[in-house]
Amino acid sequence: MSAAAFTEEMMQRIGLAALAALLSAGAAATATAQEKYPTKPVEIIVPFVAGASTDSGTRVMALALEAHWGVPVKVVNKPGGNTVPAVTEVMSAKPDGTTILADNVASSAMLDTVVKNLPYKVTDRTFIATTAYTPMMFIVHADSPFKTLKDASEGLKKDTESFTWTSLGGVGAQDMVFRQFAAFNGVDIKKPRAIALKGGAEAVTMTAGGHVTMGTGTCSAIASPLGAKKLRVLAVAGPERWPQIPDIPTTAEVGAADVQTLFWIGVSGPPKLPAHIVSAWNAALKTVLGDPAVKEKMLNAGLLVSYEDDKGMLARVERDHKRTQSLYAQ
Repeated sequence: MSAAAFTEEMMQRIGLAALAALLSAGAAATATAQEKYPTKPVEIIVPFVAGASTDSGTRVMALALEAHWGVPVKVVNKPGGNTVPAVTEVMSAKPDGTTILADNVASSAMLDTVVKNLPYKVTDRTFIATTAYTPMMFIVHADSPFKTLKDASEGLKKDTESFTWTSLGGVGAQDMVFRQFAAFNGVDIKKPRAIALKGGAEAVTMTAGGHVTMGTGTCSAIASPLGAKKLRVLAVAGPERWPQIPDIPTTAEVGAADVQTLFWIGVSGPPKLPAHIVSAWNAALKTVLGDPAVKEKMLNAGLLVSYEDDKGMLARVERDHKRTQSLYAQ
């Protein structure tokens, strides 16, 4: 090989090596840019009205994340339609992490059981994490003859068709827990009369006003009328007594262990949300939810912090989905 040919071949090799290095550097830069999240404002869509448990807990979380990430985290309420409009908006959003759903049992595990012919599968979304929960509570008007959950059971069996209860139109933890209560007492859910209402706050107001035989509600929803002594709490449908009303027994303590519904909240995103965004959310949530100040704010909003990652959230949704289908098949 001549010196000129050798020199030309070496230059070609050097050129190829340089090109490869440039391409590698470009790919690394792109990957780094993709993995840095968030760089833009994040919008969390709440499928319920302002002031409800999902909204209150999401706002506490959003403020903590905003401080942690250094980007705006905005909460937007889009209630109505059994959560379908809000869920659909997130399902249709670009999977870049800028549009996130404030998810819960009603908008996920219960949705396709209550709402038929959804344009998507519930599990098509990207589950990110659960963040907190509040148990449902059985409540009656302060002057109700029912002093205990056993009294309510006897009243339901004795005067089934005149027994009224607060329903959110089929969807929600309120409906699930009363269906459990009816099944526990061997009562056909179609026989007591459901009073269809628009939200959990209205259900509590109706109960506090003495307009229904029995209602259900979350800790945050019942706090004000309970403080005004317009309500009596019969039992907590959760695994443990609630810190703010420690004298009220759990359903398990009064012999109704199968009657237990947790209204949990969490976050999910559009289908095919990249893994690095899911990881960024989980890393941030572990940090902010571990902050004692955030835990206290959650408790003041009627919620206990209970973090589960994306795999734990999916498993929870699947368990609750099976349970819902069983209850609604009755």
